[in-house]
Amino acid sequence: MKKMENRHSIAIRLFHWSNMISITLLILTGFYIHAPNSFRWLFSNMDTPRMLHFAMAYVLLFGVIGRVYYAIVAKDAHNIVFRPIKDTLNFPSMIKYYLFMADSHPYYGKYNPGQKMMYTGWLFMALVQIITGFVLYAPNAFPALAGWMGGLLAVRIIHYVVNWLFVLSVVVHVYLDVSEGIPVLMSMFTGKIPAGAHGAPGESHTADSDGRSLGA
Repeated sequence: MKKMENRHSIAIRLFHWSNMISITLLILTGFYIHAPNSFRWLFSNMDTPRMLHFAMAYVLLFGVIGRVYYAIVAKDAHNIVFRPIKDTLNFPSMIKYYLFMADSHPYYGKYNPGQKMMYTGWLFMALVQIITGFVLYAPNAFPALAGWMGGLLAVRIIHYVVNWLFVLSVVVHVYLDVSEGIPVLMSMFTGKIPAGAHGAPGESHTADSDGRSLGA
């Protein structure tokens, strides 16, 4: 039986599933509120999705604040913050792997460059959705902010476009996680990963100056 190593703390897993649930419900209720006739199969009335949408907005708000706080306090930020120069240089080897042009890629750390770019992007997108969402919820309370963004119509467009960005990026996120292997995927449930598995803290990967993997 393989030795198991810690990968995700209970706090990270709680924030992950809390944010996943809130974002999923925000996407579904948002589509219904935007076009109820096109998504009538989701809900039978407008009251339920509106109530869920506003409730999940607060859940996401506190989830984002909590995750940022944890990243700072637990010194976890370096795992998820995208570094434009270093991580961009690692993109070619990562893309080759996901396009099935290579059997493996270097060990980038806990997350690969694509995942880190996505997590950093999600933070900014979540902030945009929270701000635009509150402006749409109470336009009379934020007239200056709405005007700065181009008016309520522009705010609605921004909110809608970022919603689609979330949908597309979540699909990519699921694909990347599944491609990394079942042990990596299961670690978000159990918090542990088999020693030596790809993504494990003690993974015996080294890299040469070009960033190519030299270890199994």
